[in-house]
Amino acid sequence: MRARIHEAGSLPLVCRLTVRVRSVAKDPEVRDYGMSTHSQYPFSLPSYCSGLDDGSFCQRELKEESRSWRSEKYAPVSNVMVLEHDHGVGTASNCDDAEIDRLLAAEHHPQLRIILLQPTPQERLLQTIDDPAVLKALLTNELISDRVNEPAEEKSLKQGEEDVPSQLNITRNCLLKILTRYDIAPAAASHIRGQEQIFGSRQLRDENGAMRSFEFWYAIRARAYVRRLGKEADLKMTIVTRYDAQSQSTLVLLKYRSFNDLPQRLHEELVENLKAFVQEPNTATLVKNPFITSVMHFNPTIQYFRRAAREPRDTIRDEEARVHGGMDEFARIDLHKLHLTLTSLDQDKIQMSFILGVIARLRIQHETFQTLVEGKGSLQERDWLYFRMEEEFDRFENQIAYFKSSVEDVARRVERLLELLFNMSSRINTQSSTKMTKYAMHESASMSTISVVTMLFLPGTFIATILGTNIIAGPSRSEGDSPAHPELYISSQWWILLVLTVSLTIITMGGWYMLRRKTARSIEHMISAQNAV
Repeated sequence: MRARIHEAGSLPLVCRLTVRVRSVAKDPEVRDYGMSTHSQYPFSLPSYCSGLDDGSFCQRELKEESRSWRSEKYAPVSNVMVLEHDHGVGTASNCDDAEIDRLLAAEHHPQLRIILLQPTPQERLLQTIDDPAVLKALLTNELISDRVNEPAEEKSLKQGEEDVPSQLNITRNCLLKILTRYDIAPAAASHIRGQEQIFGSRQLRDENGAMRSFEFWYAIRARAYVRRLGKEADLKMTIVTRYDAQSQSTLVLLKYRSFNDLPQRLHEELVENLKAFVQEPNTATLVKNPFITSVMHFNPTIQYFRRAAREPRDTIRDEEARVHGGMDEFARIDLHKLHLTLTSLDQDKIQMSFILGVIARLRIQHETFQTLVEGKGSLQERDWLYFRMEEEFDRFENQIAYFKSSVEDVARRVERLLELLFNMSSRINTQSSTKMTKYAMHESASMSTISVVTMLFLPGTFIATILGTNIIAGPSRSEGDSPAHPELYISSQWWILLVLTVSLTIITMGGWYMLRRKTARSIEHMISAQNAV
């Protein structure tokens, strides 16, 4: 004990306090919840290891203030749904701060306890949709339920500040009590408030080397792009699971986070599935495996991707038909929406690849759990629940792989369609240029004809102009008399016409020649600059 205090002598004040708290809380059963040890989370955890756990980062993630929708505001009063199952008996209740304190202080641990965090969405779109076609598309693709109207209890919730309207359904003080009571890893806690989407795990042993707790945490997304709205329906499911080997009980800390209320049906389906699960008597056998709640989340997520894939496929089919439907249909193609559809499909591929990675990591953790916690190293020792879980993982992997291939196929069709539209646009432009060239050639032929006709009349026009000047004059005569002298008279200043005509012709031709050379040099300079680039 002296050595530990001596080592902590050079640490900051918070860390020195942490050492004292850890010495008191070394025994998991000796904890005084009247003290505010939770306010120093995660430094107050008996498992906290300075230098390995970034407690300062975790405290910043769980801070009281929030300036972004990515980290919700805390509620002034907790209203958390807690689902429990204990040996065939299941309950579901909404708990405030006092009720949560009572649950945390109880000595008995149920087989399964699920604490459900449900922040309010930042955007509420379902109440603003008045287009029947949009609602029909959402209902047809089963993205929303038939109950479009907002429940009365949600209407009564006040929105937060304008800059951060999204709000958790738990107070910060209550959340820290839960994290401290169950010794949740700091890396897992940062998922609850932040937007991390990584896989993590931790196993704790006691002084004798026996397994004390087994933890794993991750987040997966179910997403869809609603083309008619130009919005994404994105539900992030954060799952923190902690298995206590001594009491053989499991805590699952869930958070369902959505930017808007478009994933309404999936959210309702997940909550209803959890309620039905804890209330089934045979759940007492299933909850012996802490991975069972993870399995329950994959199937709705996969089905959501399946339903969401209908609209992009229908969109591409309609646009492909328009390409071959003539110029009027071709002009109706929306390239902007096609590009957004392709972007959404790329995001779907990223999410599905990540889910496949999560399933692979869960397999590894499942094997570790069977070996280290259950003590069943060989396959012959394992029970039916292990093989059933492996079957579910196989099914999920196959389904996700199939839907990912389907999404990739639709994405390739979009790319081919965009390439076809580009080629057709180039072809239309080429055809237009050809038409303009033909029109210019016809115009040039017409101008040539006019020039020839003009040249035919030019000598006569020139002679008429000369005769119309005062340089050459005809014989004078009186009215009604014949001319006295029939000869033509040429003025002695006839040379003025000749000199002016020749001079102006030379000046005009010289100016044209200089302008032509200047234009040619400018063109050559532009060509050289482009070649240099």
